[in-house]
Parts: sequence; C-alpha cells; structure tokens
Amino acid sequence: MTNSLSNAFDAESFRKKGYAMIDQLADHLQRMQSPDLSQKVYDQTKPEALYDFWKKDLDAPTGNWYEKTLAQIIHLHHPKYLGHQTAPPAPEAVLGELFGAFLDPGMGIYEQGTTGVVLERLISEIVADKIGFSPETSSGFLTSGGTLGNLTALLCARAVKIKTDVWEHGYQGKQYAFMVSEEAHYSVDRAVRVMGMGAAGLIKIPVDDQFKMNTSLLEAELIKAKKNNVEVIGVIANACSTSTGTHDDLEAIADFCQLHQLWMHVDAAHGGALLFSRKYRHLLKGIERGDSVIFDFHKMLLTPSLVTMLIFKNGSHSYQTFAQRAAYLWDNQESGEWYNLAKRTFELTKTSMSFRVYALLRNGGEQLFEDYLDRQYDLGRTFAQMIKALPHFEMPVNVPESNIVCFRYAAPDKTAEELNEINGSIREAIVKEGEFFIVQTRLKNQIFLRVTLINPSTTVEHLSALLLKIQSLLK
Repeated sequence: MTNSLSNAFDAESFRKKGYAMIDQLADHLQRMQSPDLSQKVYDQTKPEALYDFWKKDLDAPTGNWYEKTLAQIIHLHHPKYLGHQTAPPAPEAVLGELFGAFLDPGMGIYEQGTTGVVLERLISEIVADKIGFSPETSSGFLTSGGTLGNLTALLCARAVKIKTDVWEHGYQGKQYAFMVSEEAHYSVDRAVRVMGMGAAGLIKIPVDDQFKMNTSLLEAELIKAKKNNVEVIGVIANACSTSTGTHDDLEAIADFCQLHQLWMHVDAAHGGALLFSRKYRHLLKGIERGDSVIFDFHKMLLTPSLVTMLIFKNGSHSYQTFAQRAAYLWDNQESGEWYNLAKRTFELTKTSMSFRVYALLRNGGEQLFEDYLDRQYDLGRTFAQMIKALPHFEMPVNVPESNIVCFRYAAPDKTAEELNEINGSIREAIVKEGEFFIVQTRLKNQIFLRVTLINPSTTVEHLSALLLKIQSLLK
C-alpha cells in the first residue's frame, strides 16, 4: 500500500479527526441554540466569490476547512432559520448517517445491505401501520427524496392501470394522464414529463379559496378528458401543499378514485409525518384509502436529507414498476423478494437511509417525533394569531394546517404591483441582512412572505422579533 493510501485509511488519524470534527459540530450546535445577535443565519456571499475562495483553498490548503464552511453555510439549527422545508437534523440521526456512510452497504440487494435492508422493512411496517394499511398486504421502502418517491409511485400506477405493457412497448400513440391540484409540487409535473406523457399528461385541478384541490371539479374534468381521448389513470392528492401547507380532501378524492377505479397517490412529503401525531393526525383522514403514499423523514422528522418513505397498500404492485433483468444480481426477476430492494426502487446502489431513522426511533422513540410535530404545528397557529393582530397584514389561510405560514403586507392604498414589490423587497432585505432567513411564494399572482417553523429552538420571542423587523422595513 502506498503512503497516500496508508494515510487515507489510518485508523488513529480517523479517530483524531473524527473527535475534532464532532467537537466542532457540538460547539456549533451549542452556539446555535442560544446565538448572540452577531450570529447570522445566512451570509449572502455571491456564488462566484465563494467559488474563488474554495478554488484557492484547494490549490493551497490552509487552516481547518470544516471551520471555514461553518462560517459560510446556511445554519439550519439557528432558531431564526424559517426558510425551506428541511428540518435541522437531530444529532442522533447524524451519527446514524455517519455510521452508515462509513460502512457504506449497497442497499439494492440483500447480500450487500443485510441489516440496513431489514431495518428498512421494520421502518416501513411502522409507517404502514400508522397509515392504516394491512401489515399482511402492504409494503414499502426508503428512497432518495420526494421527487424520486413520486416518480416511482406514478410509474407503479402506470404499470398497474394501463392494460398494455408500456415498459416494453411504449404508449403506442395513446395519451394517459393524472389529475392533480394546481398547487401540487413541481416534482409531480417533472415526473409525468420524465414518464413521456408530456404536458397533457397532467390535468391540473383549480383550488378553492383555501388553496385545496376543488374536488367538485373532478367529475367534469374526467368527462372532458375522455372527450379529448385522454385516459386518466390516477389522482394525486396533496398532504400538504408546499406553498401554503394546506391539505387536500383525501376522503373526497378517495371516493372519486374508488368510483372510477383510478389510482390514488398521496404526496404527503411534508404532512405525512403527522402519522406520528395524535393531535394533528386528523388532517390525514382518508390517507389509508390511497394506493401509494410518500413522506419525507428529512422534512418533519429531524433526519438528514434525503430520506423518503414510499408505501404501497398492495405491496405486490411495487414489483410491477420495473421489469428489467439483471442476471448478475438475481436469478429470478419476477419473484417478489422484499429484501432485494432494487427490484422495486429506482436506485441500485442505494444509500443506507434506514440507519438515520432507526437511530432516532431507538433513541427517542415515536414520542420524539410526536413532541416535535405538535410543538411546531402549535407554533404555526400561534404565529398566525400574531400576524392577525397587525394592521394591514393578511394571510391566504387564516388557520394554518401545518407549520407553514404565509402572510403579506397589504395596505389598501397600494396597487397589486406595488404590494408585490414591497413584499418582495422585504424578503430581499431580510435575507441580505442575514439575521433571519425566510422565503417567499406566489399565490394567485400575489407575492407572500412564507415561513416554515421547523426549528425546535424557535420561540415566540424570535417570531416577535421577525415581525418587528418587517414593520421597521415598511417605514
């Protein structure tokens, strides 16, 4: 072994650097839990400047690159991080990921994944039970993100609902489609296009005044599709929508799908975590009637990205998704082997996601998830009340159904264009300053400020400070 290889795999060097890195991250976590006013959430460095910085560092390495990164990266563990839907990872889950990354078992086939594959089944059974699926017939697995989860579910729906073998013979000139809320995540549109169904492959259903799918329009849209020689094979429900955090009426969608024998897929990337909350579980009423369900552990269950659960009510359907032969992996492609995950997943060399989730379940149990969810959803409702108390502010959803809260300044003497400019400039100023991090969204062509209350260290005091900051920018 050469010196470079010996150094790369030196156990004592690994031990020393590992201890140092954990110490650095622990100190960082401690700082983030009670940051002083000088500690920014986000440092808005221009991409080219940051590129030049790291190019120089690679050409002539100096100092500790971990420390440099901590000074530059966005801080999810900061209580004033109120931005995108990515939870601050709990340390136990991070250790689970480190453990899995070091062992690096390929999770596509059992002979490589072994324990990781078994843990994946255990986790999927817990989730299936929470949904209300039969443990004898349902089945699921973890995959790399909601985008891939949605794509895999829709590929399965296609395989089950279309009578011809599309995988082998294509669409043969026929147009198929899914129905979905116009507020659906962009990954749904992307999945349908990747599947070769084109823009006509997605029928977007308008939303009501609370930004939920207007299910009263489903029947008319189905009739219209048939007249246009479009065969609808399924409906995709939001639980919840990304922009406003509102839940579609799963019961109404399930009734419609049952009546017309359509596949029902529930995109619960964000809200599916409520399966672990007795207080808010009612928001998912009807989810047990879906044919497939996804949700992200990395959104609302304190797990490092990406970890998405995909569950099928009828587990045998999942083996119909892909039909490729791989003789070097297994002798019988057609057999349903739960432990050879590559028969059902898009990935073959699949990362060991199960270690991250199992570490949390074993350490904090389901109570950890429930405590976190209830706290953040309660805080969302409290924040909404705080906004209502302010003059000239409005919200598209008066009572939030999640920890996502949208709001905007809406003085009556301003035009629609002026209000969009004002609210857009508020967000820009806040991000540039770096004390808080929030995002914005566009609803019915109106710009709204949007926060996701995703950090368990965020308090009412932090939110009061944010609203004071926004009001000061209006002067």
